[in-house]
Amino acid sequence: MDRRQFVKKITVASAVLAGAGIAGQGCSSEPEANIRWSMGWILWRDFRRANVPNIPLSEAIKNMADLGLNGVEYTPRPDELAAHGFTRESFRDLLTENKMTVAGNYFGGNFHDPARHDDILAAFRNTLANLKFYGAKNVIIGPPGRGDEAEIPDKIRAMSPFLNELGRIAQDEGMEIGIHPHVNTIVETPSEIDMSMELTDPRYVGMVPDTGHIDLGGGKSVEVVRKYKDRLNYFHLKDATGVFERPRFGPNLRELGDGDVDFPGVMAILKEIGFKGWLNVEQDYTELTPAESAIRSMKYINATLKPIYT
Repeated sequence: MDRRQFVKKITVASAVLAGAGIAGQGCSSEPEANIRWSMGWILWRDFRRANVPNIPLSEAIKNMADLGLNGVEYTPRPDELAAHGFTRESFRDLLTENKMTVAGNYFGGNFHDPARHDDILAAFRNTLANLKFYGAKNVIIGPPGRGDEAEIPDKIRAMSPFLNELGRIAQDEGMEIGIHPHVNTIVETPSEIDMSMELTDPRYVGMVPDTGHIDLGGGKSVEVVRKYKDRLNYFHLKDATGVFERPRFGPNLRELGDGDVDFPGVMAILKEIGFKGWLNVEQDYTELTPAESAIRSMKYINATLKPIYT
């Protein structure tokens, strides 16, 4: 697919967004709505295909706005806004014009290593300041990589007090953090999820389930969500199928509704507990274009998931 074909495909996808009855059917943008829906910029940012241009941030925001989304999970890379022709102020204006906001910010690090703590703390405070600028409050904590399997329990033990400290700092700023289970990290399997939850203080450290990664890591999203229903503060919705073969998980990922994750079961629990917060669709691998992937997942959300909660 060359540049001309790609532009044509994007134009068709945009027409579908506008004409297929999807636009305006997203979650209510009213601030009192329990559930707010967002997507990750990662889908557009990391899209790579031969002879296809990088997708502008402004185009990604337009795609999301046409889907009726309330926000974008945006974790800025150094100088990324400038590369797309924005300042923080002009990007915030773009979001406002599209009736959107920043939903959350991913934050990873070697939290188990005391030698890294000063640098991590400095970066964490910058992350909080950036979230505050956009009026957001959710920090998604990405655990360290696995490394030596035998060392994982000790790493979780070493990481937990520091996460409590980060959680207290965030809480003082009116924000919150949540541990984000993810394959290829030290919080991958059900036992590792349990250990990280048991060793952190629920007053300061919440849970940010990633449905696809929980299932690929050997767990069941419904079971994890129910078990930690009192600590949920943000979500990554991702579908997956098949057996995960380390380290590549991309081939296992699917658009929502095309894999094996029990999303209706998850939504039923969220309705039961009256969950209030962001549900972010994080599609970090697709065989489609980003616009097509977003349309496919949003159709499933509109047709299947929203009716369960409402």
